[in-house]
Amino acid sequence: MASRVFILGAGFSKQAGMPLATEITPFLLDKFRKYDIQEMLQWFEFLKQRIDWLNQKSSSLENTINIEQVFDLAKFDIESWRLKQHKCPLGRNAGDTPWGVAEGIDTWLSYMEEDLVEIIHEQQKVAENNIQTIINFAECLRKDDVVLTFNYDTLLEKAFFLIGKKWNHGFQKDQSSGVTICKMHGSIDWLIMRRNTSSHFNTIKLLFRKEDKNRNNQQDEKLTGELEYDYELARIYNDKLEAFVRGRHLQHQNSQFLFALAGLGSYKPLHRVPGMGVVWLNGMKALLDTEQIYVIGFSLSSFDNMARLQFAGAMCSREDKKKSRPSVTIIDPRADDLITEFKSCFGSGTLIEPRKKRAEEVVDWSVELK
Repeated sequence: MASRVFILGAGFSKQAGMPLATEITPFLLDKFRKYDIQEMLQWFEFLKQRIDWLNQKSSSLENTINIEQVFDLAKFDIESWRLKQHKCPLGRNAGDTPWGVAEGIDTWLSYMEEDLVEIIHEQQKVAENNIQTIINFAECLRKDDVVLTFNYDTLLEKAFFLIGKKWNHGFQKDQSSGVTICKMHGSIDWLIMRRNTSSHFNTIKLLFRKEDKNRNNQQDEKLTGELEYDYELARIYNDKLEAFVRGRHLQHQNSQFLFALAGLGSYKPLHRVPGMGVVWLNGMKALLDTEQIYVIGFSLSSFDNMARLQFAGAMCSREDKKKSRPSVTIIDPRADDLITEFKSCFGSGTLIEPRKKRAEEVVDWSVELK
């Protein structure tokens, strides 16, 4: 049974200097410019113009939008160009066609997702020098606590390493494995690799490999088309991440590995990360069992509909089992405004205590986490 469950969002890592979703977009724009594709920048400028129109405001390209929103609305742009192909007198691949424009936008989005790995890594290297408040938080966690983090960074894991405290990702948990950290959207130090290849590297650790009773699981088979079986999930050792990030383009071309980030936008194809089902099942089980939930820097935005639906499912299961609702503490500068959002997931009768403060403003976590 989970002692307490902690739900962490971008506001938790912000205390060490990690960027929020609105602050990542300018970094990605800088990466955009290195490709020197004018059509790509023109498309983004037009997308920004329309978003400003909808929001009834005007802002510069640098003072830009939530990167999740960019990906969300870009999908509709792609669909719009594909519709224009219906009136095009040429075939989809016959030169400069609307379909080609749609494919171009899709390609640009893939560039941005690849660059996201480098941006998170660069920002994390700086943030690691400012994690004392995260260390203070880690010191107050108990071995049976469960953390559900929607962040890609590994600052919390770094804090555990520095204080010599045990933790696990929930894949091979035992009685002495410490705090469980469920990375709900993946992690900057996770790799998706072809089945049975992680053992070829002495710098990574296998996290998940699916077993299938109808197959010879150790045999190096041809791809079956079942991603969760054909690939496995591994974790890079702490001091080797730099080398993997530097070599990601070459390795991607050789199909040796991909970084296990769920993606951007409201729909994240989590099933493409082998073992992610285990992460979510463990997370929801913790919510089903616990009596105390702390939400830190997680606003349950419109881009977190998967979390909304799964949280609601866990609460429905509690109702079916006649279990009382857990108490919820929200630590966020906008805590008062978030009460309605969290009651929609955890139930209108849920006791929610708002604490209007940033994570870095918590002086003593041992007092805050009663």
